[in-house]
Amino acid sequence: MRAVGRFGAGLGLGVVLALFAGTGCGLFSEGTVISPAPIAGEDEQPAAQRSPTPTATFAGVPLPSDAVVIGALMATTGFLADYDEPALVAARNRIDALNQAGGLLGRPVVLRHIDSHTEMSSIRRGAERLLLDGVDLVLMTCDAVFAQPALDLLNRSGTVVISPCGTDDLWISGELGERVFSLGTPVSAEAEILAALVADRGFATVTGIIDQTSTEAAAVCEAFEQGFETAGGRVSSLYRYQPTDPSLLEPILAGLAVSEPDAIVFCGTRSVAPEILAPIRAAGFAQPIFSGSAMDGDHWIGLVPGVGDFTMLSYASVYADSPDPNPEVRRVLADYFAATGHRARDGRVITGHDAVEAYVRAVEQAGTTDPEAVAAELARFDGEELVAGPVTFGPRVRSAQGRLMRVITIQEPYAQFERIAGPSSASAAQ
Repeated sequence: MRAVGRFGAGLGLGVVLALFAGTGCGLFSEGTVISPAPIAGEDEQPAAQRSPTPTATFAGVPLPSDAVVIGALMATTGFLADYDEPALVAARNRIDALNQAGGLLGRPVVLRHIDSHTEMSSIRRGAERLLLDGVDLVLMTCDAVFAQPALDLLNRSGTVVISPCGTDDLWISGELGERVFSLGTPVSAEAEILAALVADRGFATVTGIIDQTSTEAAAVCEAFEQGFETAGGRVSSLYRYQPTDPSLLEPILAGLAVSEPDAIVFCGTRSVAPEILAPIRAAGFAQPIFSGSAMDGDHWIGLVPGVGDFTMLSYASVYADSPDPNPEVRRVLADYFAATGHRARDGRVITGHDAVEAYVRAVEQAGTTDPEAVAAELARFDGEELVAGPVTFGPRVRSAQGRLMRVITIQEPYAQFERIAGPSSASAAQ
């Protein structure tokens, strides 16, 4: 039996349409998205065609009694929106397609989004509201630290949780919850790919630079050091940078001059990168720079004059003049463009599609939305082919293992797809 938020089956969808809440950020209002919008009568068609914005209801408006309800605690405001919202759009697109094909187990699928605002207090309150709606699945923000207050509640309720893009190794072991999964590539696996890329180019010494605003980026650098040394290389120095303390740049430049490393590994974010990389290039240091998927995208390139030899990792090539080799990836990116009017900023958008797809497959295999049965089916994924690549979970593994990543290189001023690499080989082909 559904919780209190799931009463009133007689509410017409036309009424739901009329209650569109026009607040919020980007494509999403805070409310319930009915995906897709119901087909209007002939006299209503022009109005329906004018707006691609998802239909939403004010909080508290009843949901269809037979719906499969997918909650989303993801940021569309605050700094995490840069990572969460693209994945959320792709998840909504997959739900649209699912409903157009008849729903899940013959039931309509409803997306109930609550903006976390990149605030721990908001995400906890959001979890309380979703539990009142009787959600079957919660799509969780990418950041494990911000997710924790919500996970405390959701774990006690036994709810299935999937983070489309959680990368912290905390997602792997199940310590965040027995029914908590992530479709993000763990930082340890990403660091392994990055170390292999640097070693394959014959570089023996590396200087690492950590942007301390990102726990994910910092974890990549720390894991990289171990992997690179295993491959026979050496991290000669490791520096940390904080935008609130620009004086930290001076020892980085002095250290590069003294150590003269073969390459630089930058573990940081697109927002902070220009503060560090532009001065490095301006000072004449031309060493190749390697970075993880937190740097994926090309909108920052113009802020680093002479960026030069730069290699980064991605879940997908989003570049029109250098398209991804996988047609399914290109389809998801095309759907994103159709929904937003612009191309995705980086490849993590793909994980939003895969989070919903993983849930759909687990439900269909279980024949029910019962959380225990669904979680058991997810745990059985062994090389499950999703759009972003094969995913393996296990009895004690709750984060995507064995994921292939795209290697993206910069040919200034453009970023382009180079090849596909996996954790065990930097030159693996799909």
